[in-house]
Amino acid sequence: MRSNWWNIAKLELTLALRDREAVIWSLIAPIAMAAIFGAMFGGDEAPAPTRVAIDAGVNPPVVAKSFENMLVQRGFEVSERGIRVELPDSVLDHLLDGRGVSARIVKKDESDMRVMAVSSAVREIMYVLAFRAGELKARADGGAVEAMGEARGPLVVHATTLGAAPKIPSGKEHTLPSMLVMFIMFQLTTYFLVLWVDDLKTGKMKRITMSPTTTRDILLGNVFARLLWAAVQVIVILGVGSLVLGVRMDVAPMPFAIVLASYMLAATSLGLVLGTCFKTPEKANATGVIVGLMMAALGGCWWPLEIVPGAMRMVALALPTGQAMDAIGELTALGPAAPFPLRNVIVLLAMAAVLLPIATRRMKIQLAN
Repeated sequence: MRSNWWNIAKLELTLALRDREAVIWSLIAPIAMAAIFGAMFGGDEAPAPTRVAIDAGVNPPVVAKSFENMLVQRGFEVSERGIRVELPDSVLDHLLDGRGVSARIVKKDESDMRVMAVSSAVREIMYVLAFRAGELKARADGGAVEAMGEARGPLVVHATTLGAAPKIPSGKEHTLPSMLVMFIMFQLTTYFLVLWVDDLKTGKMKRITMSPTTTRDILLGNVFARLLWAAVQVIVILGVGSLVLGVRMDVAPMPFAIVLASYMLAATSLGLVLGTCFKTPEKANATGVIVGLMMAALGGCWWPLEIVPGAMRMVALALPTGQAMDAIGELTALGPAAPFPLRNVIVLLAMAAVLLPIATRRMKIQLAN
């Protein structure tokens, strides 16, 4: 009697595994799409260097030359177009007088992640200039324009910011987690949604309720089956992605696992609620496909959330997919040093806490009728 919920979960998983289309769409398609879209957006190669334009204003040429040299040393590409670094007037005088300097970082179409990397590098360079302002001032007054990095001296400065400068992921590093989030939601809002509606229509669930199996076991079995299927998706997609596509997720394992588990619970709860809204499998399938695709697009699975307008970002963060992609994006960019995404986890668990009781109540009503 106590294991009836597990028997129901095994039944649901068995039906899912017998459907070859479900297996292909949930396990194989995400990897294939990650490879295709990853190749379109850079594959596994390093992203193109971030372009930076330096606006030195009325500062001596030695200041601009020093900035350019140190930005190049850090992997940036200095050109006339790109993220603009505007230096205030009299940088050297401000540093020598101890007044401090604030540079302005101006972006147009560049991603926030690249802007953060430039901002971190400029902050570090300012520390170096603060220690060598006197040397540069002497060069500027003497008319010599030399590259800062070519000067030899004992001074070495290492500056760090919280979480360090963000890493810009390659195409596959970005698309594999996106496809994972997308297809977990897609599977729960299509196949498992249709499976519940079909079970009710054929009377299978009604026959089960007439047995010693309790309604609680039926609900628990359905929830556990969906969570277990999503966990299999995570293991297969990340495992094959690592072995076949060579994607290495440089993230802290525990925060990443907690984010995925919270997302799986929220997505399962949403899928169960949607399953109680339809009476025919055909309508459930058609609506589930539309809902899954819309949530993937709005949630940032198709493009980074950092490039969308503020209003659309608020919409994304109201969805489980948006919360998951927001947390995964930060974990991927900042690596093991990333702070724990507590806010995202709390919101995902809150979504599950709201949706799961609604699904439970509606499923009980369906089983009783």
